[in-house]
This record gives sequence, structure tokens and C-alpha cells, in this order.
Amino acid sequence: MPTTIPPISPFRLLRPYRKEDIRYYFGREKETRQLYDALMRSKFLMVYGASGTGKTSLIQCGLQSMYSPRDWMPILVRRSTDFLAPIHDQLYSRYLERFEEHRRQQAEWYPDEPAPEPETFDNLRDLIKALFHLSYVPIYLILDQFEEIFTLGSQKEQDEFFTALQELRLFSEDLFCKIIIVTREEYIAHFYRYEQQLPFLFEHRFRVEKMRPEQLLQVINGTLTTDYPEHPEFKVEPGADERIRSNLTDERGDVDLTTLQVYLDRLYQEDRDRAKKRGHILIDKPLVENNQLADVMADFLSRQVARVSGKVFREYPELRDKGANLPLQILFQMVTAQGTKQNRSAEEIYREMQLGKAAPTLPFIQACLDEFAGPESRILNRLRFAKTEAERYEIMHDRLAERIFSQFNAEEVRRREAVTTIRNKLKRFKEALPKDKKQEFLSIGEIELVDQSLNTERLETGLKSFFEESRNHHRAKRRRERLITIGAVAAAVIFLGIAIVAYDANQRANRNLDQFLSTQAEKVEAEAGDILSRASGLRSNFQYPAQGDSLVHDAYRLLLEYRENPKLDSNIIALEQQHEFLNKK
Repeated sequence: MPTTIPPISPFRLLRPYRKEDIRYYFGREKETRQLYDALMRSKFLMVYGASGTGKTSLIQCGLQSMYSPRDWMPILVRRSTDFLAPIHDQLYSRYLERFEEHRRQQAEWYPDEPAPEPETFDNLRDLIKALFHLSYVPIYLILDQFEEIFTLGSQKEQDEFFTALQELRLFSEDLFCKIIIVTREEYIAHFYRYEQQLPFLFEHRFRVEKMRPEQLLQVINGTLTTDYPEHPEFKVEPGADERIRSNLTDERGDVDLTTLQVYLDRLYQEDRDRAKKRGHILIDKPLVENNQLADVMADFLSRQVARVSGKVFREYPELRDKGANLPLQILFQMVTAQGTKQNRSAEEIYREMQLGKAAPTLPFIQACLDEFAGPESRILNRLRFAKTEAERYEIMHDRLAERIFSQFNAEEVRRREAVTTIRNKLKRFKEALPKDKKQEFLSIGEIELVDQSLNTERLETGLKSFFEESRNHHRAKRRRERLITIGAVAAAVIFLGIAIVAYDANQRANRNLDQFLSTQAEKVEAEAGDILSRASGLRSNFQYPAQGDSLVHDAYRLLLEYRENPKLDSNIIALEQQHEFLNKK
């Protein structure tokens, strides 16, 4: 039997609460008063806390409910391509609105006087003062998700912002403006670089703590027992609220408010499926016990991706072969390498995915974005910035961005690494001196990474040219190395041939020398032998001993002239002994 219960739950899920949602906002009454008091004491306040603690809801819903339009002019600013431009754009837009009211009023009172023209402003200080003089309402600049200036912005953007904040002279009495910076607490360390420049950065801070168990029960019971227009009554079985809290409590004893909203939506959908003709929503213990999820956000993401995939692939069946996970790949493009969200247009996502091996069409991407941003999914926000008027999309919450980041596949990781590598290398190549440019070409390993991970034919002109230059550089280098290697081998062969020829010649020369020395030795020995023989005869004749000794000395001098001949060593030794004997005599 068909149910009469609407298919879409009334819960906020990933969206923050707004001022008009104050009747559905529970558990933060004390923090709202404390935040209001803290803001009354200072013109600057840093609001920080962990992701999922409800910082944006506390300001947009809780804090706003404490003011009347006569007490403050809240201007909520989100970063587009930087932070300063949207601040100026939104302030100037308010200025033009108030100026138009002023001009109409002046036309009524002084119809004969010429109509005034709006001014233009070179700095934020003059613009804020002009806006206040037209409205006489204090201006509250609320810079939400300020951590994006660190996750997405450059060092130059950060320096320019804090310099502009310094030049604002916020604490001067002639400036009726207060600034609230809202950031995730893990990014507070980035502010320390500017503490000396702006000492007040850490003087006034407000930390949004995670909810205590009793607060969570207030949120659960309040959310499930409030009347919602166009939705049936909720009935909660006693004890079901405690079971819900227990199911969602992590190992540290904490419950994430975003996860709670997603979980309540899951219970709504599950009960709708079993309700049949029942006219109310029943949250009982069996329903809660059957939904003990290990990861609520992962379950929510997989269900929404499956629903969107089924719908868009029916409309574009030809793209199914390119990859069943293309809708999830589209969500990947909206998450940074640090796991935080970043807004993108359909055209930007299309250009980015064209670099991959499986590239969907722009209409397919737009269809997926529309579905993910639709009321059934509520995964994406639609954004529109004043300067460009282009429609942009972002993941609704950092918790979901973290979950999408955890599902990055190896292909996406390689694609991002390849894109980052070639872009960074091209930047360094352009900045390098002419003599150093060769060192900044892509390495062989980087060329392989880009070639395997990206469709290089779809690279933008500058990247494609740099890729080809890098490849040609290494090809030429390899050719030079081959020529050098061939030359070295040839030189080695020639040298070896010369060495062999020289060795043979040396061997022949040695043989000739040995033969010559042997001949010389034989001649000298014969001559010395003859002298020694005659000396021996004379020495035996006692009439001529002196002549015999003289002949021995002559033979010794003869052999000394040929001392370097190795063939004569034995004879020299014998003659040296005789010569020594004669000398002793």
C-alpha cells in the first residue's frame, strides 16, 4: 500500500540552521548567550571549533535570533577566488541599496535639487564608514569557513587579507564595525604568523565545544517532537532517544551533530518504507536497533551516489562504459588534496576531468550536479558570487568532504599527482633563469606518470607544449648519451688494438734485447776469461805476480762496464771477490 508520508524528511541534514529555523534549533541556548556577550565586549571575535560542532548554525541561527534589524547589519561572507573581493562586493552592494533609498527620499523632499550619485571607494574602511552613515546600523562582517584562505588561498592572498585588516583600524572609535572570523580549530596555528602584526587576533576567542550527552538528548527529542509544516506527526517510543545517542557515540564519547541529522533522516526513510498507510512517523526501538551503522556518513554517501548514478545513466546510457563511478568522480573534483571542500563550476569540473582517461560530457556533469544539489540528495550547495554570477557548487559539509576524500581511488590519486606535478614544474620552468631551464624539465619518471594518468592530447596548450618539450629534451639527451657511448666503445676498441700491437712489438723487442745481451755477455765473458787465464799463469810465476794482479783488475773494469747486463751477475761477484782480495794485499 502506498504511504502518505512525504518522501523528503524535514531535517536540515548537512545544511546549517538559519534565523528562520530558530524554532527547530535545540541544545545551544547557553552557548548562544555566551557568544552574544563575548561579541558585546569586543569588535573582533574568533569563533572556532572542530568540524561538525555547529559553528555556522550557532551564528546564523542562534546569534542572529538575539538581534533585531535595528541593532546590527550582518554581512555573511564566503571566499570565492579570495576573501577581500567578496567582502568589498557585498559591502558595496549594501551601500548601493541604502544609497538608492537615500536618493528616493531626497527626491521626495527636495525635488528641485539634482539627484546625488554613489561614490566609489579605494579601501574597505571608507566603504564601511559610508555604509554606516547611510544606515546608522552597526555592521557585522561574518567571515565563515575562514580556513579556506589557508586550504585554497596562496601566501600572497593571506598576506594581503591581514594587511587589509590592519589598515582597517578596527578598534578606532570612528568605525562602527565588528568582525567575526569562523574557522575550524585545527587551522588556528596559521594565525600565529600574523599575531605580531595584529595582536588582537588571539585576545578574543570563542570555542564551540561538542555537545554534552544531556544537550544531545535535547536535540534528538526537540527535533523529533516539533511540528513540521506539510509533514505528519512524529511519535518517539520511550528510550528510543537514548538508543539513538548510544548508536552515534564514538570511541571518545562524542556525537557529531551533522551525523545526527543524517542519521535521523535515515530513520525517517526507513520508517516511511514500513509505514504503509500509517499517517505518522514512528521512531521505536526496533527501528533504531536495525540501524546500527558503522559509518553513517559513508552509508548516506553511497546511497545518494547509487540513486544519482541510476538516474543519470538512464539518461546517458552511452557513458556507462566509461565508468560506473563517474558521479563519484565528479564529487572528487570538489574536494581538495587536504580533504576539505572547494567550490567548482560545471565548466571547471569538465575541464579537470577532460585530463583523465575517462572524460564525461558537460551535460552529464551538469545533470549529476543538479541531482546532487536537489532536494532528494542535498549533498551540494548552489553558490552564486556577485562578481561572476556563474553558478558554482560545493559539498555541503566538511564531514562529507572528508568521507569523499577517504574514497579516492588509485586512479584519482595518480591523476591529481600528475596534474599537480606538471603544473608546478611548468611554473618553476617559467621562473628559472635561461641557464637553469634544462634542470626544470619533467623527469623521465614524471613524464611516465603524466602519460599514464592523463590524456595528454587534452592538456591545455601551455601544459601540452611543456610536456612535449620535456619529452624531446630527454630524447635528445638519450641520443647524445648513445653517441657518447658508441664513441667510447669505439675508442676502447681502437685503444685495445693499439695495445695488442704495442704488446707484440714490445715482446719482439724484449726477445731481441735478450738475444743481444746474451751475445754481449758471451763476448765479454770470453774476453774476461782469457784475461783471467793469462793472469792466473802470470800469478803462478813468482817472477811476474804484479802483472797477474794487473790483469785481474783489467778484467774487473771490463765487467763493470757491462754491469747492467743481467747475464754477467755471477761473473761480477766472482771478480769482486778476487778484486777485494788483491786490495787487501
